[in-house]
Amino acid sequence: MDETKFNKSKFNKAKSDKVHLTAAIGSLHKLILTSVCIVMLLTYMPLHSAQAASSNSAISNIDTLYDSITALERVLELQNVQIRALREQNNAALKAVQERIRKLDTTRLATMKATLKQLENQHAPLLQHYADLGKQIANARKQKNDRLVQSLLLERNRIQAQFVAARTELQNKRTELAAARQASTVRKQQLRNLLQPVQTLKKQITSENKAITSAWKVRTAARKSYHAAVRQGNAVAALVHLTVVYKQLGQIQTSRQNILHWEQQINKTIQTVASRAELMTDQS
Repeated sequence: MDETKFNKSKFNKAKSDKVHLTAAIGSLHKLILTSVCIVMLLTYMPLHSAQAASSNSAISNIDTLYDSITALERVLELQNVQIRALREQNNAALKAVQERIRKLDTTRLATMKATLKQLENQHAPLLQHYADLGKQIANARKQKNDRLVQSLLLERNRIQAQFVAARTELQNKRTELAAARQASTVRKQQLRNLLQPVQTLKKQITSENKAITSAWKVRTAARKSYHAAVRQGNAVAALVHLTVVYKQLGQIQTSRQNILHWEQQINKTIQTVASRAELMTDQS
């Protein structure tokens, strides 16, 4: 089915982005090792001790840290591209699967309903005639017209077997249709339940995005403070603020890695449901 096929070009692009992301992370490792040492030093060093460091040493550390930040920002850009591509793919796939679930059994149920309607039309004259005879018999009995009662009973009894057969056939068809509808409702709900983890993961992603927003605000404030320190010629303060920038970017990278992992889980969940036999074989 066309609607179940994932966009191969987007998938290949996502794979390419993943390769680029891996390469960028690899090239970042050396810079991170140096930067971690700086971050640890600043973390455990009191502020007044950091301020006592020489400007030349601070400037040297700023250069190394700035290179790490630049590399980390490139990684974040690649992560963002990969997440957006996978999310777009997941949203399209989820919509397609949900539509297939909605349409599940519709053709079969419509056929059963049409068959029942045809039988109702076919048997309607007989059923109506039988009902009319019952009313006529009741009226004749009220009028104490025994001759007419016997004549009407004879006619009703003559068609009674046909009436019972027609009524039974209609009852069976109605029962079958009701059972099919109930079974379809259950099947649809079971499939929707299989997609429930997608909503749970989406909530986790929303929460993680809020954490990213908070970290980004801290990063932006630290970046402004860094530039202010640079304008003041205070290398030690600039290094402290730049370290905060680096830490926040590291947190953002971790959060985006979590989001990427959850989007991959969403993708796997959707594919699992899409490959279910009832959705693969149903032609509704």
